[in-house]
Amino acid sequence: MSKAALVIGDGYMTVDAMAPLNALAPDLELRFRAVNPDDRPELTGIREYQGSPDVISSWLTDESVLVVHAAPVTRALLEAHPHVRMVACLRGGPVNIDVAAARELGVVVTNTPGKNAESVTDLTLVYIHALLRGVMAAQNSVKERARLGETHLDSTFEGGKWIAREPRGLTIGLVGYGAIGKLVAREAESVGMTVVAHDPYFLGETGTVELVDLPDLAARSDVVSIHAKYTPETHHLIDSDFVMAMKPGAVFINTAREGLVDEQALVDGLTSGRISGLALDVCEPNGLWPVLAVLPNVILTPHLGGATVQTQHRGIAMAMADIQSFLAGEPVAHLVS
Repeated sequence: MSKAALVIGDGYMTVDAMAPLNALAPDLELRFRAVNPDDRPELTGIREYQGSPDVISSWLTDESVLVVHAAPVTRALLEAHPHVRMVACLRGGPVNIDVAAARELGVVVTNTPGKNAESVTDLTLVYIHALLRGVMAAQNSVKERARLGETHLDSTFEGGKWIAREPRGLTIGLVGYGAIGKLVAREAESVGMTVVAHDPYFLGETGTVELVDLPDLAARSDVVSIHAKYTPETHHLIDSDFVMAMKPGAVFINTAREGLVDEQALVDGLTSGRISGLALDVCEPNGLWPVLAVLPNVILTPHLGGATVQTQHRGIAMAMADIQSFLAGEPVAHLVS
């Protein structure tokens, strides 16, 4: 088995971002290539990918390890290159890899779970404060006044128009209590919030965090933040029934996956006043984001949750540790089951 790896960058995780792999494994021969982010042939069994398996196939020689982020790894690709014995995916969820085929062919697949937990938590806390303080609406007001040619802004007393809420003493409801949910809970409690959570799959100790059902969470929470995994069972977990059950004036945050939320239900909740503010870091590609973008109490960002240099470095370090273990014949830490 060769001590060589093909490392494939994409439009999100570039070759330059993957370059630190060299320093972590000076004895491993690495070859770097990058897929065309706009090359997305229709493939079955995988999703959220960039690039063509045929192009990747043309790059492979005798490498035993394939390192990818968004590049597609299909059954046909693995069958055509039996020398590939490991696929290291720099993502928490390796949805761009046919894991079932890899398992059947005896190919080890690893991922990087939790690499973005800190960065997503940071962004969630930013959203909590910004929504509760009405930052977007206040900023839009100042910008509009500037556009209209006003020249005077009374910084001493203008804030009286924007009296808002602090998080202290409020309740945050976390839908999903995994690595990110736990960190958000810790940070929320540190600023004086009460935390309730809904996660039917969580079996550990929660400390001061109370596990509740979804309707109870909706009714009690001043802030609702989504940190669940997207599966067919959780599609539109947040629907019109949930929104109608929310505490009036609550704010809503989604930094997880767009499919978890019925965007029309959110629009209805905003226009009815049930929801007082909304932050979405993920939106349906062809969904209602143009409608939401023009509303003053809405924050929309293009999936910034894990978009930090530190997140990339954490993922690279996790992947390389697993690659070195695999080549040494030792168990890997982040095996995809």
